[in-house]
Amino acid sequence: MRRAIGHGTGVLTPVFALLAVAAANAAPGGPAAAPSPPQEVTTVENPYEGIDWARCAYVHSMSHQHGGTNDASRREFLAMGYRHFAFSNYYPSAPVYPLPEDFCAAHPDVIACPNSEHHGATDASIHFNAPGSLTASGSGHFAPGGLLSTSPATVAFSGLTPFATAKPPGRGVYFLALRVAPREGTAGPAAASVTVEGGLECEHDTFALVGDGAIRSRRWDAGSRSLYLRASAPTVRVTVEFDPRETQIGLLRLMQGANRPWRDAFRAILDGEVEDGKRVGGLLFDDGGGITLNHPTGTLQSYLPMLDFDPRVLGIEVWNRLAYGFGSGKADPNLHYYRMWDDILRTGRRCFGFFVKDHDIYGTGRNVLVLPDLRGMEPREREQAALRAYRRGAFFGQVTPIRADAAGKPIPPYDLSHYRFTEISLRRGAQGRPESIAVAVDGNDPVLRPQRQIRFITERGVAAVFDSADGRAAFALPEGGCRYVRVEAFAYPALRNGDRSLSPAAFRELDVYQIRSLSDHAPDAATPAPAAGGRAAAKPPVVEMIFSQPIRFVSDASG
Repeated sequence: MRRAIGHGTGVLTPVFALLAVAAANAAPGGPAAAPSPPQEVTTVENPYEGIDWARCAYVHSMSHQHGGTNDASRREFLAMGYRHFAFSNYYPSAPVYPLPEDFCAAHPDVIACPNSEHHGATDASIHFNAPGSLTASGSGHFAPGGLLSTSPATVAFSGLTPFATAKPPGRGVYFLALRVAPREGTAGPAAASVTVEGGLECEHDTFALVGDGAIRSRRWDAGSRSLYLRASAPTVRVTVEFDPRETQIGLLRLMQGANRPWRDAFRAILDGEVEDGKRVGGLLFDDGGGITLNHPTGTLQSYLPMLDFDPRVLGIEVWNRLAYGFGSGKADPNLHYYRMWDDILRTGRRCFGFFVKDHDIYGTGRNVLVLPDLRGMEPREREQAALRAYRRGAFFGQVTPIRADAAGKPIPPYDLSHYRFTEISLRRGAQGRPESIAVAVDGNDPVLRPQRQIRFITERGVAAVFDSADGRAAFALPEGGCRYVRVEAFAYPALRNGDRSLSPAAFRELDVYQIRSLSDHAPDAATPAPAAGGRAAAKPPVVEMIFSQPIRFVSDASG
């Protein structure tokens, strides 16, 4: 067996010697048996191949971030260090692109990017983003504030497309969402009565009418509910009757998603489609951008067909701050997305991992693009370079602490961190055969987080761990080969709360959820308590975390 070679004060660790520890501590993929690694490598897919690490540009980016619709919002993200603006809103799912000319003139270092969050497929419960795509879908109509303080209240939603004339038919289908709640201070049950004119209730998957479709004095009990409507006229009127002394209406809106099978939506996003004799939507550049699968709460089998649909379906979200961090699920409530990533990679598929805040503006999670030297490039060239990086996987994920004042309020620059990979290189032997992967990291806070650990992950779990003072490590590939290697790197304090030691030995035993949960206010560094519901601990975390994309070794055996 080959040995992993440490640098500086790195730990000399036999390859795969940590597998027992990894299984005991819920390492990626858990204890399930991994497929036999391929024996004859025919292709190496290395997203970092050819990067000039001495001259590259690190550009902080977003693949799934709501906001950016006005200058005040855009300035917030500037303060956080973002320079690739790929905002993704919905209702409607329309790109915030191009950015206003005066904003671009004032901030010439910002790179713009079309993007949207799409939802409402008729055959899958999935949200998906489309960095680089001009395709828009759906619409949104909100009840004006104050109209539902008295009863009865009637709201008219205008500008709709009648189902009878809609092409495709889904553009004439909307969902009505209403939230009914007891008024504060009351104990009785809350309910409302709803009547709809200009729309007929239908099934979402087939658009078939539910009964005769009529909605007349429909009882609507407390809670948030929705139903689908065929618009039978350009205006749908919704009348809500309720007792204002006992009931309050928190939400009333008429929305629309993609309303088509996910494959049709994917084709439109990637290649555009013809409307009224003109091609609309599709990717801005043929060689850049693609589709990301958001907060993947489903099963492995539900995502494989989507990843197989087109190589421009890039991967899944591994971290979504709004949606439970590393993921929620019944079997593994704290690591579902994270484990899903390795489960997909074990099948031999390419799958990039994305790290996002979602709606949580002052949260944490971002992608850092590793771009060529941008000096001298025109704006469109820089846009293309950024989207090429997403397409090839030349980026890494970052999850870092958030700066806060004494009262715990987030303050600029929020979660901005300069912790980064400064090298990820595949090294070959005399016959050109891959032999090792060299990694270097830098940019961590030398006072608050001086200790660094680098982990190498393969389909078998944690393959090697290095505690490296100089931020360097080299991983010798195993004799039998492997399907993929990805890298995780952490920067963390030696002491927490001024007196409690956080030793490399103790840190090595933790999985990424436990590492993320470490806080100066946690009672025990080695066994942080999960927060209710599986979300990362609400108390300020102390560890900087970065995650590479996988280097894949593709053979006839792995596909």
